[in-house]
Amino acid sequence: MKSLLIVLPLALSMAACQPGSDSNGPATPTEVVQNQNPQAPEATSPAPSSEVSVTVSVERDAEPSAITVRLVKDSSSFGIESVQRLDMITGESVAIPVNGVDIVDRLTSPRSDLRPWHYKYLIQTNLGQVVKEVRELKDLILSEAVRISEFQIESNRVEVRQLILKEGAVLITEGRDLQIDAEELRSGPLASIQTFSSKDVEMSNTVKVPGKGGGRLILNLNHATGIIEIQMRGHRGSKGEKGIDASQERPAQAAAGKAGEYFAGFPRGPDYGGEKPSCSRQPTDGQAGTAGVAGADGFDGFPGGASGSVYLNLKSARFFDYKVTFAPGEGGKGGEGGKGQPGGLGGPAGGEAPLCKKAKAGANGQDGRAGNEGKKGPSGALGEFCLTKRSSGTSCETREIVTGGVL
Repeated sequence: MKSLLIVLPLALSMAACQPGSDSNGPATPTEVVQNQNPQAPEATSPAPSSEVSVTVSVERDAEPSAITVRLVKDSSSFGIESVQRLDMITGESVAIPVNGVDIVDRLTSPRSDLRPWHYKYLIQTNLGQVVKEVRELKDLILSEAVRISEFQIESNRVEVRQLILKEGAVLITEGRDLQIDAEELRSGPLASIQTFSSKDVEMSNTVKVPGKGGGRLILNLNHATGIIEIQMRGHRGSKGEKGIDASQERPAQAAAGKAGEYFAGFPRGPDYGGEKPSCSRQPTDGQAGTAGVAGADGFDGFPGGASGSVYLNLKSARFFDYKVTFAPGEGGKGGEGGKGQPGGLGGPAGGEAPLCKKAKAGANGQDGRAGNEGKKGPSGALGEFCLTKRSSGTSCETREIVTGGVL
């Protein structure tokens, strides 16, 4: 007890001598918090070693109409909970199974669908959502004659990675305005692009319309190699309409001839001052019939279709040759003339009388002639060929055959 009393005054004396204390003034009361220790910072979730990141890779299958999309996590600091694939062309959404660490999505499409694979992947993770977009061009490989209407394309535009025309392959544009964008064109011998086949032109225009034109063909090629022929043809114009027939009713029959008259004479006979019986007036022939009216002239043939034009844009080429032929459609044949009106009937002969000669019926009128055949329609317009090369700019020309190449 004595030691405690000694220590307490000593402690108070030392506190009064601390720097900043006022030993002469009254002491400032100090609040003492029992068991108060410096507070440690609040515990927080450890920051992820990296942000949510997913790498997308695309692998092409041996089959031209299939690809495999892989979604690979760049770290193990998060997990993938669900994946939705949104088709940017059709708007359809499909859930992709999540089986394991990485996502594998194999995509196939019909050979006839040339639209790009274009999708957005909505990847939901435990740390938030990630959106990845995939747009991959397809390949168009032809070995036979096909029509562009056999394919699904986007508004007259074909966008492909490779356009491969094997030997003898033909792509028929059917006269559509068509733009083909290809990263690479490879064309074999006798391969061609045509507006219409020869048979199309022969069978064209069974209805009364102008010939269909070849349209505009735009080829945007990053690289081209091989030999290609482009045949720009227009359809033949239709035959003109037939002229209007004249009325097929005959004109009114011509007037009849006048009847003959008989004179009986006097019964006493000629020896006693009488007169013999006689024909006092000969009957007359009937009047000739009226000529028929001519038929109307046929209508002119319809114009032929324009050949169409070609715009070839080359960024690069190697051992590439092209031949472009332009053949506008011929004008349609003129329409036949309309039928003429039949001639009017001749008038009947005048009535017979004793001792009078016999009269004749009038000749029928001449039938109206058929109308003249219409004129042949004009040929279609000759299109232009424009070549754009990175090294030399754009040049255009208009003639029936254009050839060129790049070594």
